[in-house]
This record gives sequence, C-alpha cells and structure tokens, in this order.
Amino acid sequence: MIPESTVTTSSHDNNGGSETGPAILMVTSSLAAGGAERVLSDMANYGVARGWRVTLATWSGPGIDDFYQLDPRVRREWLDVHAPNNSAAAKLRSHAARVRLLRRLIRRCRPDAVLGFIDWSNVLTVVASRGTGVRTVISERNHPGHSRGRIARPWRVLRRLTYRFADVVVGQTGEVTDWIRERCLASVATIPNPLRKLPQIDVPREKTVLAVGRLARQKGFDLLIAAFARVSPQYPDWRLRIVGTGRERDTLLQAAREHGISERLDISEPVQDIEALMARAGIMVQPSRFEGFPNVVLEGMGMGAAVISADCPAGPAEIIQHGVNGLLVPVEDVAALAEAMTQLMARPELTRRLGSAATRVRERFAQDRVMAEWERQLFPHREMPTPPGTDSAN
Repeated sequence: MIPESTVTTSSHDNNGGSETGPAILMVTSSLAAGGAERVLSDMANYGVARGWRVTLATWSGPGIDDFYQLDPRVRREWLDVHAPNNSAAAKLRSHAARVRLLRRLIRRCRPDAVLGFIDWSNVLTVVASRGTGVRTVISERNHPGHSRGRIARPWRVLRRLTYRFADVVVGQTGEVTDWIRERCLASVATIPNPLRKLPQIDVPREKTVLAVGRLARQKGFDLLIAAFARVSPQYPDWRLRIVGTGRERDTLLQAAREHGISERLDISEPVQDIEALMARAGIMVQPSRFEGFPNVVLEGMGMGAAVISADCPAGPAEIIQHGVNGLLVPVEDVAALAEAMTQLMARPELTRRLGSAATRVRERFAQDRVMAEWERQLFPHREMPTPPGTDSAN
C-alpha cells in the first residue's frame, strides 16, 4: 500500500518580500521547541527582513504546532506522509514519498538554494535535490561522530554516502566540519550559531540553577541532578529548574527522588520568553555529553548569566573562556560540576564578573555578522547588500 502524502501550504506568503531577492527553500523535520529549530526560524525571519523569498517546509504535518513564531512573509509548507503501518517496507515507501514531495516542491518554488537542517532530514534533502540544478546546502546540528544510539545505523550510513553530493555541508565548529570532510568526503564550511538580538532585562538574580534542553541522555541532566544533590545540603536556599520536554522526564524525576532533592527540583515545559528565565537565573548549567554548538549556552551568556558547561564535543570551548566568561568542566564529571556550582554559589562577586564578561557574545556572535557568512554560502553568485553591523572585512 502506498503511503498517503500531501503538500499543505499555509496562508503565509512572500507578499512582503522583495521580488528580486534570492529565493530559498528551508527544510527540517519540525519546528518544535529545540535549538536547531530556533536557529532555522530565526534565519527565516532574518532572511525575509533582508528581502529573501523564504519557503520553510517540514516533514511533520500541520497537526504539530510550530513552537517558534515565523514572520508572516515566510511561506510555510508541510510535507507530511501518512504511512499505513510501522513496518520496514512502509517506512521505506514513506521516505520515498517524502523525497518525491520535496522534489516537486523544489521544482515549483525554483529556489536559488535549498537549505536542509538535521541528519536524516539532510539525507532526504540531498536525494530530493539531485539533478535539479539547485544549490544544496545542508547543516549538521550535532557532532555526527557521537550520533550512535541517537540516529539509526542506516541513516548514519546514508549520511556518509549522500553528504558528498551537497554543494556545502555546514558545521558549527571546526571539529565537526573536520569530521564531515574526512568521513563523508564533503565540501564544508564552519558557521557558528547566530545570536539574535536579545532583550535587555534588568531584574535581580535568583538562587536558581537553570538548565534548558531536551530531556534526553545527550543533555546530561541526570549528571546535573547528581551534582546538585551534592551541593544542596550546604546551600539549602538554592533550587534547580530544568526547562524542556522528552522521554527522560520520568527518569529524571526518579533520580531526584533517589537523591532526596525532589522538593527542590522543577521540570517545566519550554516557554517562549526563555530569556526572562535566563535573566533571573543565578547560575546556568549545560552538562551535555555532546553538542553541536549549544544555543542555550550562547543565549544564557548573552543574557548575562554565569554559565557552567561541560567541555564536550563540540562548541562550548569555542564560546567559553574558562574563568573569564564562564566555567568549563570535564564531561560526565559529577564531582567537578558540583565543585563549579559551589564556587559560584559561594562567591557572588565571581558570578557577577563571569556574567558581565559573558555578555560580549552579543557582539562576537551577532546575527548580522554570522548571517553574512550564511549568505555567502547560500548565494555565492549574488551581490548581497552588506548587513547592518558588519563591514566588508567580516
């Protein structure tokens, strides 16, 4: 039985965009709450403001709400495929149907570039764009060398086979792009996450340790709970707050009960105004086992938080200079993480100094600066106006 497939178009259109600006088709799995989804949504909104004609398509259907708000000028498409069952054959047919849908959309939109985000979605994007003559740029949003167990082996194999056919594969750090170049034999470019313009929020810091991200083993929140349990007797007025959703929620709550900190742990759903929580947090912690380029670290620093991050592959060490604008601890080292939290809880002056220095990421990773490099990769043959806040040397 052939999967039922549809292309659903939203009422968003490109009427506000420039008819002479470059056209781009962005493709990802969904626009649920997440760092990659945040970046792609910000890029779409930035693009239409720059005169791009943006179409954003997801493999998920309109039944899954977009968490991030898109500019009304972004044309929204859903490439949802309804497989009759969960068998291997049905999955294969549904992926083939997805490829056909995207290929049809590429021909209809006739974009100057197709941009894919996230591993398996990238594979389908490359396959669909082959032979269309459209420039194809894809981006890995995690370290692919640490994806074992996170994505299925067939997708890992297909990644190595297909990435070489993209015009450019973008990684967020040199470590990631080196891996892609060597393992996938692909042309690569390194572009860090752009930091959108953040609000200025002047509120007192609270005695809260804040962590944000998917409730998945990758994010290391189990390590954070264990570390917080070590420091909690000495600092009984501090609380731990984790913002995110995922399969590990019950596991984390059970760990908190076993460590005796259930009454001091809050696990809450993602919120739109996460910056307000970051502005109030006494400390922010990112205890990940691996990353691509942790948006939460960048945003937290931009909001002036004192950030502790695991020195995981890849990204944190490219944002944080240890002891200057944040603290780095070894990966999966609960004792070191507890010691770092103790330092900041015991020394408010150190917390303030690190947080003040951290705000300089607003300039270093400013959206205009980073997006200028994205424009060079997406539209290399177009003369693009210089974004505000940059110069020709950047």
